[in-house]
Parts: sequence; structure tokens; C-alpha cells
Amino acid sequence: MADPRFFDRLGPLTVTDIAALSGAAISDSQGGEVDDVADLASARAGAVSYLESEKFLSQLEGKSLEGVALIIPAKLAEDERLTGATLLLQDAPRAAFAKVATALFRLKQAGFDVAVASSARIASTARVAAGAVIGEGADIAEGVIIGPGAQIGPGVRIGSGTRVGANASIICSDIGANCNILAGAVIGEAGFGVAMSKDGAIDVPHLGQVILGNNVTIGANSCVDRGVFGATHIGDGVKIDNLCHIAHNVTVGANTLMAAFAGVSGSTTIGERVMFGGRVGVADHIDIPSDVIVGGGAAVMKSLPSSGAYSGMPAQPLRDYMREVAEIRRLVRAKNKKK
Repeated sequence: MADPRFFDRLGPLTVTDIAALSGAAISDSQGGEVDDVADLASARAGAVSYLESEKFLSQLEGKSLEGVALIIPAKLAEDERLTGATLLLQDAPRAAFAKVATALFRLKQAGFDVAVASSARIASTARVAAGAVIGEGADIAEGVIIGPGAQIGPGVRIGSGTRVGANASIICSDIGANCNILAGAVIGEAGFGVAMSKDGAIDVPHLGQVILGNNVTIGANSCVDRGVFGATHIGDGVKIDNLCHIAHNVTVGANTLMAAFAGVSGSTTIGERVMFGGRVGVADHIDIPSDVIVGGGAAVMKSLPSSGAYSGMPAQPLRDYMREVAEIRRLVRAKNKKK
């Protein structure tokens, strides 16, 4: 469920409401009311979810879908693993789900009436600069410093000794102790979730959050997106340089380092003590084990098998990459000699 600290609940909706909003056809049972959203793996009674492809059906093994409203393409409706769900047929299920989620939850806003909400809890030793905005129910611990123009959204928790730089924005987040959020950093905004439909591109609501551990640094103008469902996790001691991007539902293990312009795509898991050089790019839904070093400019396109050093585009073990570069240079020199 979307955390009520960060989101207002607008529902519930009936299955008929869902069909009207999404343009889906109700396949069988009318079902009951829906008041929650969930990914396929964690959907429970009273939630709406979606299924785009048969490759995700494996997530349903041994799972009950009783009471779940499930938006799916018509070609999947006969699969026996969908027993118990109320099926809504739509050829663009992700886009349909986005419309329904928008009708169920709304992001809470801060700062329209007063700069610092009366319900915000601010420790006596915290310092809040002029022009900062702090939303309802925010919890600011001892020794926190919040710079001018910073936005702390409703319900955000910030641990003791953390510094938030000028014009940084933190929403939908729990921030640990002794973190350093540099100027212009954005934590907890929605990521790049876009669904295509006959009506064009539709933004998919992100109803999760960001969780930062202790002693984390987020560089100037870097972004950490909140999860679509659940959280984006940044472990203790992670140091992220300026102008980096961490997408939704990424997990970054403790004491990992990322140099400037690194970008990590959604739902990727990174182990502990990983080091990224500048401008490293990482594809979505892959795993990077602990104690990996990725050289600057590399593109990690698939899960890496073990710890060690990698480089290249696509990334490969450093020794193999250097052999490849040496062979290309040898071929170029041989070609030039023939001219």
C-alpha cells in the first residue's frame, strides 16, 4: 500500500469503476471494491494489479489471486494460474493500470499555505534556513541543517546530523543519520515510468519511497527516484557523486561509490563495496555482485557473474577488454603498414 505519510487515498473503486477508467472489459466476476495497488508478486485481496506478458506468469506459482482485480491482455485470460482473480481485459494493461492508480492515490503536497507546517516535528538543535519548505508531519531530528530553498515533503523523516543543501528536494523518503545531501539533489521524485497506449504515452504513478541509510552522500544535482511499488534502497556509507541518477526500485549495497554521471536503471540490485567510474551506465533488472569495479564509460548490459574489474561497452572482465583493445590496435597498425 502507498504510505499514508506521502499519499492521500482517494478510493475505493468498484471493478465497474476500474473498467470505466481504464477502458477494460470485465471478463467474469464483478468482484468487490479495490482500495490498493500492488505488483503481481505481492497482490492481495482488495488490490488492483496488471500483467503485461506471459513471461511474468511464473510469479504466480502457488499464489492465490482471490479478490485481486487484474488487468491483462485478452490472450492471457485463459491461463489457469489466474484462477480467483477478477480479470479486466485490456491490450495496454500497464497504461490502464496507471489510470486506475491515479484515481486511487494522490501525492501529498507541501508549502502552498505556510513554509513550515505546524504539524512538522523539528528538533530544537536543528537549523532551518530562510526559504526552506517543510511539509505536514515531517520529522527533523537533532542537529539537522536544512539549507535555503530546500523542500522537505510531507511525512519525510531525516536522521540526526544530516545536512540538506540549498535547493535540494526530498519527498517520499526516510533519510538516515549523518547524511550529506548536496545542493540541488532530488530524492524521492517519480522515476521515468511511461506506458504506451492508443492515447499516447502515459505516466505511471510511483507509489513507493526512498530509504537512505546512515552516512550517505548524494551529490549536487543527483537524483534518486522513489519506487513504483516498495522502496528504492541506498545502503549505509554509499557515496554518490554529482550528476548521477538512481532509478526506481534500485538497491545499492553499503559503501558503494559512484563517480559523476553514473546512471542506474530501474530494479537493478548492486552489492556492497562496488565502485563505478564516471559515466557508467547500468541496464534495468540486473544484478551486480559485491566488490565489483566498473571502469569509466562502461555499459553494464547484463548481470555480472562475480566480483572483479570490468570495462567496455558492453562491460566485460577488464583483462578481456584490454586484450580486445590490444588486438584492435594491432589490426589497425597492420592495416596502416599496408598503405
